[in-house]
Amino acid sequence: MTLPISAYATSLALDDDAVYLMAADAAFRLVEGAPANGIHLDLGIGPVLTSTAFIFWADGAIWSAPKEGGDRRELAKLPHQPQYFVGSGDALAWVDQSEQGAYSIQTLDGKRPRTLLTSLGEIRALNMIGDAVYFVERPSAQSWRIGLTRSTGAEPRYGSLHQGRAPSQLAGSDDIYYFDLDESAIIKVSADLAGSERIREVVCSPIHVSNRIYCGCVEGLFEVSKDTRQPNILSSNPSGSITNVISNGKLVAWTVDLGPNQLAVETLSVAGEPNR
Repeated sequence: MTLPISAYATSLALDDDAVYLMAADAAFRLVEGAPANGIHLDLGIGPVLTSTAFIFWADGAIWSAPKEGGDRRELAKLPHQPQYFVGSGDALAWVDQSEQGAYSIQTLDGKRPRTLLTSLGEIRALNMIGDAVYFVERPSAQSWRIGLTRSTGAEPRYGSLHQGRAPSQLAGSDDIYYFDLDESAIIKVSADLAGSERIREVVCSPIHVSNRIYCGCVEGLFEVSKDTRQPNILSSNPSGSITNVISNGKLVAWTVDLGPNQLAVETLSVAGEPNR
């Protein structure tokens, strides 16, 4: 589908049945062969889709709304707007920055927010796997490290300190993957942050990882096998910049910036042809 919306103001989600495009004031459920189903919601900035519902911030609270459409339900009061949410199944976390500049990662404990971690350095690139929340922390302008905290309240754990440009995304559902801008390579980090290895020297931004590694770049969309580490082009010569990629075991979907306030959503089955 195409929509008169900026591609940089949307996010994507997948379940077994549909692709979901989330914009500031609506969510669109996209199923092949059916008209796009638009659901009016005040999703604002940084919503997330759990297994059953959209989670978002509005009017001083965190809300849940069924992904099939329906009335929103208040989950918790939260006067300050989070930067964005992440989810895993029905688990939830978010990153926030206080008026004093401190960053924090928070989760819900019943109907009350609970802080998992605070930092004076910037926190970015959250990814949630089960109860584990992975993040990038920048202790200084020129240094960064990957951290891990858990919604169960365990002590945070950190990987090695790096110099240079910090990754903007962490991806993966078992190990952690990111695109190293300075090395122009995909890096894999073990789930316990104890070790890392270079997968492939290739431009991969945006990146998403499910059973394969999916990469967007100016040349198009391609995949990298976790086993052979060889790239395979899936869609070349895009009509604009690829701004977001999402995947599962059956489907990969991505958004393309077609120009000012215009985007396309394209999908591809693992062994199929792209659809728009």
